[in-house]
Amino acid sequence: MRVIDRQKGTDQVYNFGIFDFDTPNFAYKFLKGKLQYSLGIQQTPRFIQIYTSENRLVSEQVLDLTKEEEIVIVRRLNYLYLPGNRFYYYSFLNKNCSTELRDLLVNINVIHYGQEMSMSNRELINPYLNHIPWMRLGANMLMGTMMDRHSDDFQSMFLPDYLKSEVNQMTLNGNDIVQNESNLNPTPEDLGTSYQKIFSPLRVFSALFLILIFWRPKSVQIALCSLIGIVGLLLGLLWIFSGHPEIRNNLDILWCNPLYLLYIPLLIRNKKSKALAYTLFATLILTVIIWLSGVQQFDIAVIPLMLILGLINYKARTAPPTRHPAPNLRSVSGTT
Repeated sequence: MRVIDRQKGTDQVYNFGIFDFDTPNFAYKFLKGKLQYSLGIQQTPRFIQIYTSENRLVSEQVLDLTKEEEIVIVRRLNYLYLPGNRFYYYSFLNKNCSTELRDLLVNINVIHYGQEMSMSNRELINPYLNHIPWMRLGANMLMGTMMDRHSDDFQSMFLPDYLKSEVNQMTLNGNDIVQNESNLNPTPEDLGTSYQKIFSPLRVFSALFLILIFWRPKSVQIALCSLIGIVGLLLGLLWIFSGHPEIRNNLDILWCNPLYLLYIPLLIRNKKSKALAYTLFATLILTVIIWLSGVQQFDIAVIPLMLILGLINYKARTAPPTRHPAPNLRSVSGTT
């Protein structure tokens, strides 16, 4: 929220998206739901300079407010900036730098006619990750069934673009709340095709699948089973211990299953397990059913990964025939 006080000669941005990468155990706290964001105050020219250097657009909507409504918002901002109030626990859908601005406007009784959307929260997010497909794969693998529920206009404002769109639909005192709109910095440059797109997970895993059809060295199978099993174990731990409801009830654990770790000693000793193979085959089939039913959507790069796992299970479904040593026959002759 930008506040220009002409009497004091100040032009400041109240930014709810401040966090510290140097926070001890940053990744652990983020996944556990214990990472604190905070409200910070930045000078507007500096704020715009930072966003421009990061190739990010700054778009401004000037709000049509009475003097009393402006005072209510500024007092609320200053109250939230107090040392005891400025920190808050980040929630991806319900409490972030975008929803805090939405709630500021709700506090002055804006009128917003929200309705259910045809898209889920996952479908709202994915377009922003299309240019970074490895991150999209990781994000989709972390998000559970909660992200596949249909969103609504109010909920969608956890994303800044949707906040901007919905604020344009809000009214106050019978008038549109947005007076005018403009961009404060140049339109971001097109950085071209990134290496992430060229070597996307879909392409990499598809190429690996084609190779493994004809060539399946034991070392590669052990590495794949280790990776899938460890990631599956992590997904299970996050399901149980994470404070983020968006991460729980994650059915990616069906195909990315910790049981693949049980293949490692079997592969090392050239052993097979029919029961394990058919169990994991069943989890792959169940994943497809869940995907088609819409209970949870999975990243498209999961398809070649599941085919690779199907190959591993296919090879492991029966034990190799036992080889007995040939009898050592000797010709013996004697005399009487």
